[in-house]
Amino acid sequence: MSRILLVTAMAAEADAVCAGMMGPWRPRPTIGTGSGPAAAAGAGRLSRGSPPSWDRQLLTAVRIGPYLGRRSGPVTVLAAGAAGPAAAAGTATALATAQATGEPFDLVVSFGIAGGFAGRADIGDLVVADELIAADLGAESGVDAPPGEPGQPPAPASGDFLTLEQLGLGASTLTPREEISQALTSVLAGTGRPVRTGPVLTVSTITGTERRAAALALRFGPAAEAMEGYAVAVATAVYGTPFAEIRAISNAVGRRDRASWDVPGALAGLSAAAAALTAGIDTLTAALRATGSGSGGPARPAGPARPAGLVRPAGPAGATGPAPGGTS
Repeated sequence: MSRILLVTAMAAEADAVCAGMMGPWRPRPTIGTGSGPAAAAGAGRLSRGSPPSWDRQLLTAVRIGPYLGRRSGPVTVLAAGAAGPAAAAGTATALATAQATGEPFDLVVSFGIAGGFAGRADIGDLVVADELIAADLGAESGVDAPPGEPGQPPAPASGDFLTLEQLGLGASTLTPREEISQALTSVLAGTGRPVRTGPVLTVSTITGTERRAAALALRFGPAAEAMEGYAVAVATAVYGTPFAEIRAISNAVGRRDRASWDVPGALAGLSAAAAALTAGIDTLTAALRATGSGSGGPARPAGPARPAGLVRPAGPAGATGPAPGGTS
């Protein structure tokens, strides 16, 4: 059975994931031992001390370097912190620790709430990323507009955004293995929630205006925006481990209107998604084996070989290696 690492940003997201993994626990009937009227009377009674199966057991706290994660069977949950740097550091630490103990992870999933783009993902939807894009990692290029009158806001600059590929600094788009994304989409369909697929943007500054939302939608055609996915994938690709990203939509990307957000509903979506992943672990294991990533195999170090997440060049430089690399 494959080992899976679910990386969230915040503890509230990790709590929601763990709640879904544990699921509703129902006591098991006591199996009578011995003979006689006492044993017969005890048969069929409910025992609250009976341990559930692995996917419904109480979670075990596990030390992952300086982090404290939670594990249930083959699934480990780690709240690494918000935004790219924290996500990459936590993911890399977990992968290195697992490799050192001889139990490498077979799949790493960036898991959390996010903003959805209009027409692509609505509040309450689940999104499986088919591309993880570092949307604001690059350089601006253009000409500043003349300064305005005193006391007036500066006029916007004209010009273009240069991606990492265009700068010759690496890849700003990382692509999960198709078989894994399809398996996740299939498994999440069991939640009863709408499941969308599409690019998920990783940004360092959350979008708060309709203007920027429109610009990002035009440039990338994304389904969602978050802060960690690309960074998690970069750290994961270094170890040759497959990666993925799942998001529950809490708000629309655009003008920052907290009153319209549904964070509790999105956290409930994470719980539902985690429960579905737990129940569909065999499906994911089969998908991993189909891609040549079976359980128990050693993690591959970075090197000349292509990383586990296929990298789709998005610019003229055509770089194929991962580049250093977050939730609305």
